[in-house]
Amino acid sequence: MEKFTKYYSATLLGTGNNNTICLKEKSEYILKSYYKLRVEGENAYKLFFVNKVDSTGNCRAEKNGDSFEICEAYAAYSPDKEIEEGKVEITFGGNKNKTVEVGETYSCDEFSFDYKKDGYMVLTFKIVTQKRKIIPATNESMSTGRIFENGKEIWWDNFSLRPAFVGVKRDKKKTVGFWGDSITQGSRTGIDKYEAWVHRIGNYLEKDISVWNLGMGWARSYDASLGGIFTKKAAMCDEVFICFGVNDIRSGGRTAQEVIVDLNTAKSLLEKENSSIKVHFLTVPPFNMSEYEEEQRKMVNEYVRSTEGYFDIASCLEKNEDGDVIDEYMTNPGDAHPNGEGGRAILESFIKWREEAQW
Repeated sequence: MEKFTKYYSATLLGTGNNNTICLKEKSEYILKSYYKLRVEGENAYKLFFVNKVDSTGNCRAEKNGDSFEICEAYAAYSPDKEIEEGKVEITFGGNKNKTVEVGETYSCDEFSFDYKKDGYMVLTFKIVTQKRKIIPATNESMSTGRIFENGKEIWWDNFSLRPAFVGVKRDKKKTVGFWGDSITQGSRTGIDKYEAWVHRIGNYLEKDISVWNLGMGWARSYDASLGGIFTKKAAMCDEVFICFGVNDIRSGGRTAQEVIVDLNTAKSLLEKENSSIKVHFLTVPPFNMSEYEEEQRKMVNEYVRSTEGYFDIASCLEKNEDGDVIDEYMTNPGDAHPNGEGGRAILESFIKWREEAQW
């Protein structure tokens, strides 16, 4: 995959694929996604894509998408998700259409786009099928995705074809990646509020630090240890914070030792891909687990706390020694994903960590 050294991450949204879209035969699709950006004014942009599933959710990690053709693509500015202004054509190698091969990584040509604060960059892709196609997609619960099938809107929620990286050309000091599961992605926080912990950290950090949210719903440490595209994307960063374990322990039924081995394997793979990368482990966040699961989580966290440069995300969310999540930090009484207030608590903890670690 092409390394985007000249580009800065323009969005704090998660950018991976953990699901697929089924496109019917002999049909026309229009797919739209909406982004609030970190930069304003007119800038040069480039989009990077992966026709492959990153993590184990409803699909298995490393599942290739079918070959398909993008017939047309454009970016536009929208103040309200309805009006679209300043439409800019997106091309691929000078062409308006792009045949995407099975499992391909690819990018568009650089284009100029004018963004105004509080509005949206709208990315639109037109796909016409002759045969049934399965393509990877992002289930991004914090922003809107729209899908039109043969002129009829069939989806207005959060599902769409999205780039793996929305890059804007500007100077940067470094790219910092936050690599993990839905807790890192920010799932279940409010649409367009950008109040999850990675969003808050990204907005707090200096403007010359590019923040790439590599969180992905259902992701597990063994996805990270495969050495596939999920890992290769993280290795493009200068520095990475790794936060896996909840899905391994809860739905994966894996032991603490297996998680620890995977975390270290993932770290080694990153260092093999990028010899100058700096890696930080995060403790496994609490998730109101069973007694056995909680024992495994604590064992992983005991190990993480013995490593250099770790960030203790768990401690600021825990209500008690049993690993229950503080009530006001939960999305709702039945969902332990950190909400916006949980994101604020994590940011405050991160600021203290940064001062102590002199990071």
